[in-house]
Amino acid sequence: MAETGHSVRAADVLADVRAADVLADVLAEVRERVDRREALGEAQVAVLEAAVNIVRAGQSGVEVMPVERSELVREALGAVRAATVATGVALTCAHRTSRVLT
Repeated sequence: MAETGHSVRAADVLADVRAADVLADVLAEVRERVDRREALGEAQVAVLEAAVNIVRAGQSGVEVMPVERSELVREALGAVRAATVATGVALTCAHRTSRVLT
C-alpha cells in the first residue's frame, strides 16, 4: 500500500509539472502571436501568466518551497489584476466600436 500511495504522489507531482510546462509553452506561443498593444492581447497573456503561476504554486510535494509558493501566488494575483483591467479596456473599446458601426 505504501508503494501505491508513493506512486500516486509521484504521478501527481509529474502531472503538475507537465501541466505547468504545457501552460508555459502556450504562454510563450501566445506572446509571439498576440499584439500586446491591444487590450485583448494583453488580457490573454496576463490570464496565461496567472495560470502558469497558480499551477506552479499548487504543485505537490517539496517541489515548491513556502516562500516560493507565496511569491508565485502574489505574481498570479498581479496577473489576474492586469487581466481584469485589460479585459475592461477591451470591453470598452468593443462597445465604442459597436456604437460606431450601428
